Amino acid sequence: MPGADPTLEAILDAAVVEFERHGFRRVALDDVARRAQVSRTTIYRRFSNKDELVAAVIERENVRLFTDIANELKQAGPQANYYVEAFTLSLLKFRHHRVLDQMITDEPGLVLELAGQHYSAAIERMAEALRVIFPTGFTERIGEQAVTELADTILRYAAMALLLPSAQPLETADDIRAFARRHFLPSLPVALRAVPTG
Repeated sequence: MPGADPTLEAILDAAVVEFERHGFRRVALDDVARRAQVSRTTIYRRFSNKDELVAAVIERENVRLFTDIANELKQAGPQANYYVEAFTLSLLKFRHHRVLDQMITDEPGLVLELAGQHYSAAIERMAEALRVIFPTGFTERIGEQAVTELADTILRYAAMALLLPSAQPLETADDIRAFARRHFLPSLPVALRAVPTG
């Protein structure tokens, strides 16, 4: 990525490893500095506190995650239902992410706190992924507001499925697809009820 700050990337990479090993709340900036082989002052030049570092890590990992979801769905070609597949893959990818899944499992309160602070950015990341996977011209047909509403709906249902216990299993892709067809699809905004078809 042109113009990337290698020191910043080293700090974020180190933070991911530390968060994975010790959890978000238990990591000290000294640990991140040591792993990144930079001084604590170098970290404070980029982040005024640990909360800003956590937010930067979450933002970077979300960008990577949503880009990965969009690319995988785009490469898979036409889908039976883009909404169901985007929802299913989002849950599966989140559950297999080394840090984001740990945060949901070990620190659900932090997830809700961060969602309150950074939800708009998460919606935009999801909306960007949807624009990539939709067939050509579909975004223009339904409008940007509908894409944003879909991104919001996916994230809300994903948070529910990830944070709350379920009466039915939501472990496999087929389990998640069945849940999405039963609960997620009927809740979509009116403009989105028709499945995009090219």
